[in-house]
Amino acid sequence: MPLVGGGGSPNVSGGANPAGTGSNLNYIGNHVYANSGIIGVDENNTTMLSFNTGSGYIVAKIQVDNSSGSNDDIKYFIKFNSETISSWYFSTAGNHNEPMNPVYVIIPADTRVEVSAANQQSTSERNHTAIVTGRVYA
Repeated sequence: MPLVGGGGSPNVSGGANPAGTGSNLNYIGNHVYANSGIIGVDENNTTMLSFNTGSGYIVAKIQVDNSSGSNDDIKYFIKFNSETISSWYFSTAGNHNEPMNPVYVIIPADTRVEVSAANQQSTSERNHTAIVTGRVYA
């Protein structure tokens, strides 16, 4: 179980806002999650989630969804310690509001994780959300 501050009890609920949205990773016992909330993605590489992991490794699922209803194509990135470990290009034509397939990853201990996106066809912001769910192992 992840420990916080070297104490004897597990981190029952850590992170900046364990019940809501934000860029941080939240711990509940052996589980972790992050919810970006709605993020406007324009032509710039826009960070939706950015966090550091603790001392245990994490088996996780990362999912990014486009809720804009536009026909813009979007490019997505998952980075560990500033290195891209996964990226994909999604053509939104005909796929509006359908959840995208999750990316399953093992996140090493003490890793900086960033999930981002960039609109490839427009300077307009398109609403997206990103979530991470997983389990921590010692």
